[in-house]
Amino acid sequence: MRSTAIERKLLLWFVTCGQIGSLSFMPGTLASLVTCLFIFLVPGFFTHPLAVLLFVGAALLSIDRVDRGGREDPRWIVVDEVVGMLVTMVGHPAGVLRLLMGFILFRLFDILKPYPINKVESLPGAWGIVADDVVAGLFASIVLALGERLL
Repeated sequence: MRSTAIERKLLLWFVTCGQIGSLSFMPGTLASLVTCLFIFLVPGFFTHPLAVLLFVGAALLSIDRVDRGGREDPRWIVVDEVVGMLVTMVGHPAGVLRLLMGFILFRLFDILKPYPINKVESLPGAWGIVADDVVAGLFASIVLALGERLL
């Protein structure tokens, strides 16, 4: 099914997170930081598991509609970083310190891509683009939870 021009513009706006993905300097990191701000401002909504699942689904569908090239994770698509940050913070209080720790942990796992993050990244299309960030978010969330228990 072909997208209309308006639908394509809306999809591009969504997957680039309002054009953050078009920036030349660290678009994924900036999208993660903006997500932290939204989580801080409206914590109950953006970290609710159902909202996160819906966001993951919307990201998968939107990326699939916009990026049919099947190539590696395009730099301009940053909605996957938003998803990863949301996954990181599910079940955690949205205070400044926890958001900062969650942000750092998520970005470390997302950039370093230890096993199995590096494996799920090779899934085809939108699945690979989103899955590595979901798994990085899960790892970050687990480490954040362990840190909360120890402190």
